[in-house]
Amino acid sequence: MTLDRRNFLKHAGAVSLAGLGASLAHVADVQAADYKALVVVFLSGGHDGNNLLVPMDGAYNDYAKARPSLALPKDSLVPLSGTHIGHKFGLSGASRGLSTLFEQQRMAIVANVGALIQPTTLTQLRDRTAKLPPFLGSHTEQEQWIQGWMGDEDLSGWGGRAMDAMPQSMRNKQPLIALARDYTAVLGNHTPISLANSNGSSNWGRANLQNTNDLTQKRLEWLSRMQSGNAFEAEFSRSMRVAYLDSLEFANGQQSVAEPTGMFPNMQIGKDLRFAAKHIAYSKRAGARRQVYLVQDGGYDTHTGQVSTDPGNPGLETLFNDVTSSLVGFDQSMRSLGMQDEVVTIVLSEFGRTLDPAAGAGSDHAWGNHWYVMGGPVKGGRIYGDDFPTLQTGGPDDASLYDPKRGQWLPQFSSDQFIADTLLWMGLSPAQLLTVLPNLANFKNHKIGYL
Repeated sequence: MTLDRRNFLKHAGAVSLAGLGASLAHVADVQAADYKALVVVFLSGGHDGNNLLVPMDGAYNDYAKARPSLALPKDSLVPLSGTHIGHKFGLSGASRGLSTLFEQQRMAIVANVGALIQPTTLTQLRDRTAKLPPFLGSHTEQEQWIQGWMGDEDLSGWGGRAMDAMPQSMRNKQPLIALARDYTAVLGNHTPISLANSNGSSNWGRANLQNTNDLTQKRLEWLSRMQSGNAFEAEFSRSMRVAYLDSLEFANGQQSVAEPTGMFPNMQIGKDLRFAAKHIAYSKRAGARRQVYLVQDGGYDTHTGQVSTDPGNPGLETLFNDVTSSLVGFDQSMRSLGMQDEVVTIVLSEFGRTLDPAAGAGSDHAWGNHWYVMGGPVKGGRIYGDDFPTLQTGGPDDASLYDPKRGQWLPQFSSDQFIADTLLWMGLSPAQLLTVLPNLANFKNHKIGYL
């Protein structure tokens, strides 16, 4: 018999799903010489990349015609320098901060990424001869697929499996950290996961985890060491122990590290990335070697009100403005810490959205989407891809299978190819990569090359 640990520990500052050899000591300046962290920002609901990356040449006219109620005015776009995959591009006004990082070559965009099992053509799609991922267009399943779900026989994700493949010395301290409700990406088969809460504190109920003289804290620590031959009690005690140790680590990180220099909006995405910035600094000082952080932001299922500016019903521009501000604040914090070359941040979502508007001044579920990557190691200032979709409903690149054609894109890159760059950078060998991302074997190019 096992406990529902998440419900039992939901009032803790952070919880864990598996054992963790966390230290009770305060930060020691270990300063790992070889530290790397991957920060994954997942925009749940399927963000509308069609309104975040917009061509500014003649293709803008196709864009404006296809989505009259959603198209952003051309003069509101922030131009990107250079020509990329045959077009001049601009970012939405909400992405202005990212355009600066793009020009500094600290940020890149990968055009038209999505869930794929193997290279697929429009002809194969229409002839029903392509092997496709299950449940395309379904939020939960495709979110899990993008995060590496291998089916019910293996619930782990690519981040967890990557850590499983690394030697213990590289995953020695909190290797997998989630600030998310769906944390498939950071579920391993052998590696522990730590669930953090950026709204938490140094207290666990009445216990002050930072005060070793606090009587309640002493009782809590004692309770976490209980042992029993009874299976139920043993599981209870084990859960208490790992949750206590993780909570202590998170409390140490938030209390012992100076406030980040970057400015973060007072929204959940800002709170989560601010928390991650502090804990990354703490983790490196405490001797961690490799870490994957998963941050989740919601509200992107914009079937209605996509251009809304109502704070009570925020549209895409409002939502992404908070994401942009948070990412810029996070990048500034990493640079001020001198860790700009040790941290890579990626921004992804389960699918894109239809080119043509939905009935409620929004857009519907589609397929391929544009993803972002940020950090010192990034070969930035580029939009990666061989081509860009023709922004016409029913046009040559419309992968809609039913009439009327809605404008959705068959991905030119699989999500696995996108993730492969980051896992190779983290230290996986090419052979290990194919174990972690087995569908990569179906593709000629096993990575995109943005790192």
